[in-house]
Amino acid sequence: MPEFEIDNLTLLLLALLAALAIYHRFFSTPQPLVHPLLLGKQSEVSAVRKKGETGVYRSWATGQGTPLTVRPANTIKTVQDVISQPKALTPVTQRYILDVPLTDEALAEVLRLLPIGLELLFPRSSSPTSPSPIMTLLPPSPNSALPLLLLSLSVKPNAPLVILPSPRVLTTGLTAKGHPVPGIVVVHASLFEDVAEQVWEDCRDKVGILIVGDPEKGEQNSVEITRGKGMEVHWWEEVWDVAESEKSEQVTVRAGMAALLSIFPADKRLSAALHDTVASAVRLDTPLGMTIALASVWTGAGFRLIGNTEPVWDSEEIDHAAELEILADPEKNLPQPTVLFISPKHHHALLDRLQYTYEAHPWAPLAARHKSSSIRAGHIDRDSLWDRVLSSGMRENVLGGVAGQRLRGVILVGDAPPPTALGASHLLLSLPLTRLHPSIYSTGPIFVTHFYDLQSPGVSHILKEVDLWRSADKVHSGPPATNVEVRLKGEGVDAAHDAEGSWIEGRIWVRGPSILERVAGKGEEQDGWVDIGEHAKVQTNGTFIVDGLAA
Repeated sequence: MPEFEIDNLTLLLLALLAALAIYHRFFSTPQPLVHPLLLGKQSEVSAVRKKGETGVYRSWATGQGTPLTVRPANTIKTVQDVISQPKALTPVTQRYILDVPLTDEALAEVLRLLPIGLELLFPRSSSPTSPSPIMTLLPPSPNSALPLLLLSLSVKPNAPLVILPSPRVLTTGLTAKGHPVPGIVVVHASLFEDVAEQVWEDCRDKVGILIVGDPEKGEQNSVEITRGKGMEVHWWEEVWDVAESEKSEQVTVRAGMAALLSIFPADKRLSAALHDTVASAVRLDTPLGMTIALASVWTGAGFRLIGNTEPVWDSEEIDHAAELEILADPEKNLPQPTVLFISPKHHHALLDRLQYTYEAHPWAPLAARHKSSSIRAGHIDRDSLWDRVLSSGMRENVLGGVAGQRLRGVILVGDAPPPTALGASHLLLSLPLTRLHPSIYSTGPIFVTHFYDLQSPGVSHILKEVDLWRSADKVHSGPPATNVEVRLKGEGVDAAHDAEGSWIEGRIWVRGPSILERVAGKGEEQDGWVDIGEHAKVQTNGTFIVDGLAA
């Protein structure tokens, strides 16, 4: 038999080759950020159901490092508690709330003075012995949102805040039987004349008007005419001039904050220690929009709004990319966001800009191949070789760097994207895309995906000339959120339930402490179940695909 001689160099090379093979096989594959079993079954369903409807689905509430909660903490019972906890890092810690620099002490003092000033300006409408609701009619704009947030934080428990989403419902709000007649209507100056006329027609001089957005008192003539009828009319700036030191009241907080905060893992929770700034595209005059603002304030984070700076109700043309770019305007010296709550249109605009820049890079095919491999394994981060070489610089140069290294969380609020767009979002942002489905009937999410759910088709191509939005299919919007119970009702529920492995679809009904009661009482069943007017399919792992409005 022939004899083989192996010298020391050959032996060393063979050992190195074996070591590389073992490393590649067992150690180089990235570990998933969440165990796959937690994504295999994301909600539980009750064993008992009624005819024509599914069982009741509830979230497992596992895998996020926090237990099922109803409040942010046992000590958080009122909105005023939101301001006092948690304590700031130092007494002079300053953050930006709706682009206004405020320390925690300054914010607490503002909220102490606001109800006092209202009482003194409107003695008939806000009497301590017979308080009335405060109604607001303010356009959804960052420039007109601060009064709405401050009012929400300082209203009294027996005088709730009634937020109108459109001028079209003003008469309904003034005359509705579901709540007492409001004592004060807070209105933007651009609507003052029309609102004053309508208030006089419906309520005469029983209701006062507070004008926002007119520091120069340009509506002085109209105000004098209205006052001549006997109505109380004042400007927002007058509140601080008349306020004196008295004890202010408090107002109850709902479970929506807990449901919102529970979407973050413990180490990703909004925090003053991380110098977080939340930017939200959800209108502040919606229940979820206000919850996002309250949660940001409570955690010590800054809060900014994404939207048209002009206080108008219906903008004809909206440049969603420009609205994102404003967040990174260096001239204003405002902190860039660390967490984004964005709409599907803002997400679309951001991905389009990133895709255009990404596909022009000569190393894009190689980067996409390696990054997609990690995403399919359930792992993503911003510290990989390809992020340092390509993606990090790309994100810093797109839309002013709003998606740059400071960004650490993206929550998509609204319709879920097509599968290809989801995969591209993970690749281009190097962050998980949390999908949150809202409803006007809930202060918190209805459905929300696991923070580390990276299940998507991935992106093995270089995105060149690829329409990410062509498909009409949607990815799932997650299981029911914390504090929410869900069931589907429809004619085909029984047949689909008996057929194993098939999807069950129907109309969405929800129940829970964060679900709002309908004033008109329509669409509500027994035991607090509310029909939110949307259609969905539930998958075998307990996640829901929301198709759209129910027929």
